[in-house]
This record gives sequence, C-alpha cells and structure tokens, in this order.
Amino acid sequence: MKKTLTIFFLLTLQLYSQSYMNVKYNDLTYKYALLNDISEITFNAGGTEMTVTLADASSNTSELSTMDAMTFDNEILGGGTPFPVELVSFTASLTNSADVVLNWQTATEVNNYGFEVERKILKQVQNDGESWEKIGFVEGYGNSNSPKDYNFRDTNPLPGTMKYRLKQIDTDGTFEYSEIIEVEIGIPTKFALFQNYPNPFNPTTEISYSLPKESDVTLKVYNTLGKEVVTLVNKRQEAGKYNVTFNAENLSSGIYFYSIRTAENASVKKMILLR
Repeated sequence: MKKTLTIFFLLTLQLYSQSYMNVKYNDLTYKYALLNDISEITFNAGGTEMTVTLADASSNTSELSTMDAMTFDNEILGGGTPFPVELVSFTASLTNSADVVLNWQTATEVNNYGFEVERKILKQVQNDGESWEKIGFVEGYGNSNSPKDYNFRDTNPLPGTMKYRLKQIDTDGTFEYSEIIEVEIGIPTKFALFQNYPNPFNPTTEISYSLPKESDVTLKVYNTLGKEVVTLVNKRQEAGKYNVTFNAENLSSGIYFYSIRTAENASVKKMILLR
C-alpha cells in the first residue's frame, strides 16, 4: 500500500504540466481522460484497484493487475486519436404497439457530441436499392468514465427487415459508425389504434395504428364538445403500421379525442394537451 501511494504521489506531480492521463491495459487497449475533468484519483484499502472520479461525479474503477502503464502526457496515446466513445452494447426490441426501441450503453466517453440514429429502408419509388435515413438524434454526455445508457424509439417502422446503426459524432465533427443490428417487422395481424405518444403532450404527439389488410382509413381529432378539430388521414392505405404527427400548436390546453374508422373497424382514444 505504501509503495502504491508513493507511485501515485510521484505521478500527480506531472499534473501541473500535462493535459491527459493515459492508461494502457495488458490487452493493449487504452483509456484516457482530460486532466481538467479529473477531480480525484484514489486507491482501495488493499491497493488493488484505482478509481478515477471526474468533475461530474462519474467514476471508473480498474484493477491494477490489468494495467500495464499509466502516464500523464500532452497527447492521447495508443496510436493516434482513438474512437472517443467505447460502445459496449447496442440492441433493439419490439413493443406491443410494434414500435422499435433501440438501447445502447457506453463505458467511457471523450468529447461525445451525440448519436445520430439511422435506419435502412428500400427506396421503392426511385428503385435505387437501399439507403440509410436519419430518423433522430440523441445528445451525448460529453466526457465520462462511467457507464451511460441511451435509448431511442422508432414509432414508424416498416414491415420487413429493418436495419439500424448509430453515427457517433465527436465535438469537432469527426464521426464513427456502430455495428448494424436488424429487426424483423411483420405485417399486423389485427386492427389496432394505439395510445398517442407522448401523452400528455405539448404541442405535438404521435398517433399510431395498424391495419391487417388494405383499407379506406379516416383519422380525425375532436374536442370535448364533439366538434371536429382536424382530419389527419382520409385515404386508402395498405396493410401495415402507420404513424401520424398531430400538431396542436393553435389549440388550447385540454382533453381531445382521436377517432379512426375503416369499413370494418372503429376506435376512439383520449389524449391531453398540457401547456
């Protein structure tokens, strides 16, 4: 323990002139952090683990036996500037309403601006094969040495095999893509109108429904007096799951109802506009 503390004391003398702490592990991987972001470096009572705590209170603990070297330098070591985010998992799951929920976790982050979420769809009209489409953005934590969890909800997946990937963007504009994951979206087996999301909402919300076969569809919104507010859909649609955005920017707070009708089915649900 005394030897460990002595080494730690000598290393901390370098903090006044260096910018990064670099840790090289036995498996030849690296972790690093800006010294300005480090608030404390501590060792456990047995001298077997080192914990690095950042100014945002996040921390990362490593066993000393797994560490090959630790240095303080003016540059990031390990063969150039590495991918700034260590992505440890990226998964997808289907909800009861046939939405796709993407979940991912990072172990460490350096200068992480955020993640663009992309999916691959078939360009049927242009007939130019498959292409990637940006469907959302999730802000990153910037710098962190502790696990961070993220999620994104695709409320309008198409029937068939959907492919998803993440485009991780650094604060300086550089980026890197994640692995690609796939989700099989089947054609709905029954008619359904789902609860709008989010609810309550302000001022926009998403209304989803599923059609087991091609149908003439009418989707309308009413106030509590039964007066029609807007017609969102009035056309023939193929079997599948659909998602419609309702913008209530010009409406007052309160309870509203949305109603869907086909030749064989009808359903009504309540939603709340809360400003």
